[in-house]
Amino acid sequence: MKVTLIMVQSINGKIRMNENDTQKWTSIEDKKHFQRITKEIGVVIMGRKTFDSIGKPLKERLNIVLTGSPEKYNDFEKMYDKQLYFTDMIPEKILEHLENKGYTNVALIGGPTINSLFLEKDLIDEILLTIEPVIINGDLSLFSYVNGIHNFELKNIVKLNKNSLLLKYVKNVPFEED
Repeated sequence: MKVTLIMVQSINGKIRMNENDTQKWTSIEDKKHFQRITKEIGVVIMGRKTFDSIGKPLKERLNIVLTGSPEKYNDFEKMYDKQLYFTDMIPEKILEHLENKGYTNVALIGGPTINSLFLEKDLIDEILLTIEPVIINGDLSLFSYVNGIHNFELKNIVKLNKNSLLLKYVKNVPFEED
């Protein structure tokens, strides 16, 4: 199962404005890239706080939301039959379950705690990271916590527009000392 982390961040390393700030800071090109790639993959995995910030399931994608209390969302899940699932399964079990249903790829879309859970279990195969040319008063970074070193190799750089970059990294490149 291939896991692709898809995120956008400011040049000062933040992935969202402070919680109460609703200003838009990501580019239209990043939004189009995110929509295109997540629809191609067909499955998005996110944490409950990320889901709450979106407010509803992403259309034309299977939405998996990790939460410590999935039972709280039974009614909400029923409203979006077969499009939205809340779970407290560990990442490996979620991926195994999806693979058994025939899926081969998933898009991991945050937040920092969920990203860290997958990273610490060495489950992230690829990172697609958009860098937006803004400095924001943000409160979150890509990962809540990181233990040790996790090596990735830069494979590609694409200009999404005049100022926004899309970086593609792949995992498991041994760190080379000079």
